[in-house]
Order: sequence, then C-alpha cells, then structure tokens
Amino acid sequence: MENDNKDLNQAPQMPESIWADGIPQNLEEKDKITQEQLHAMAVDYITKNIILPKGFKIEPGFPRKDFPNIICKRDGTIYAIVVFPSVYPNFVAINDEFRLKIMDLCKKMEADVNKTRKEKEQPETKIVALFAPVGYKSIDEERANAQLVLRGDVFKTSFPGFVVLTDAKHQDPAPVNNELFRP
Repeated sequence: MENDNKDLNQAPQMPESIWADGIPQNLEEKDKITQEQLHAMAVDYITKNIILPKGFKIEPGFPRKDFPNIICKRDGTIYAIVVFPSVYPNFVAINDEFRLKIMDLCKKMEADVNKTRKEKEQPETKIVALFAPVGYKSIDEERANAQLVLRGDVFKTSFPGFVVLTDAKHQDPAPVNNELFRP
C-alpha cells in the first residue's frame, strides 16, 4: 500500500509569478494592475480570508465598490467595513476627514435600520465602522521597491487587523487587539 501522507511532509507549493526576476524591459500599461483592481483584490482578501472564516454573514448587495465596501453581521451587530489597499513600502492610514464622513454615514444607516426594527418591535442594533488596511508587496524585491503591481505576479499580503472607527476629532490608528478583529 502506498503512503497516502507523502505530500504532508512536503512544503506547500508557492504560486509562481509569470514574470522573470526583476523589472520587465518592455512593460505596458495593460501589464499593470489598476487601483480599482487592487481595491477589488483587497476587498476579496478581506471577505474570503477574514470575514467569512470568522463567522460574519455578508449582507446582500455586498461587497461593492463604494463605501462602505462590505456590510456584514455577527452576533446581532452590523459592521460597515471600508477597505483600503496600499503598495509596499507605503501603508495606508485613514485620514480624519474621510473617517468622519464614514462615521456620519454609519450613524444615518444605524438610524434607518433602527427605525425599521422599532416598527417591527425588534431591539435596536449598533453599526460598527471598521477600517481594513491591506498591503501588497511583490515577492520580487526589485518590483517591490519600484512599487510595481503587475498582473500575474505573486504578492505578500499584509493585514494587521481592523481599526474600529470613532467620531472623535482625532483617532489612534492602531488595529483593535481583539481576536474578532485580528487576522
């Protein structure tokens, strides 16, 4: 009988880039990932690798391109998630003006949801706004240092955890130290 566990002792296969090492010579715009595509990659990463495995239920009509990108529920709480991608060596932080706009939007959503829940004699619910910074870095150091994000390349993905947004004038940008919000 053959050993069915032979593959368990081997390292997992790392996907390979379609690009040779370094920066390609005849690079065309169509070879580059656009900001919109990078954002879609980040939303997909958060959805498949963070939200769904942690038991969140995504609301119909989400994810989407506008903000919040994802609305989901868990344990009776609604979460409004804003996803922002960045490319190494940069790492995105949310600015106060945008954060306050998101908080206003969430308060309006919460009021609408609770108006409907009150009409149905259901308890009120809270909407928690979350910021999801997702970083990408090519596995090729030359492309990473040049901030090249190419179709068919392989990337290291960095997600430190969700930042719970507040309506304070200024906010600490550190991710929440809570298992629910960590990768």
